[in-house]
Amino acid sequence: MKNGKCPMCNSTEIYTNSGAEFTGSPDEVETLAVGLHDIENDLQIYLIPYICIKCGFTAMYASDMPVIKGLPDTDGWERVK
Repeated sequence: MKNGKCPMCNSTEIYTNSGAEFTGSPDEVETLAVGLHDIENDLQIYLIPYICIKCGFTAMYASDMPVIKGLPDTDGWERVK
């Protein structure tokens, strides 16, 4: 999606808003959290949406690559095999 092409329908009608970073809050348990916040490890990851306006497919990408590269050293995160 970041290349401007939808992997589902091949449309080039992809939109994003880097200012629309979403984050979840531990106090918002009834709200869908599309960001991650680990208070214990002071880890915050914000996600930026990419949306295809032709088919509706949506992808989220982390806005801070150095932070996510620290995930292997953070409790609870495991590599998918």
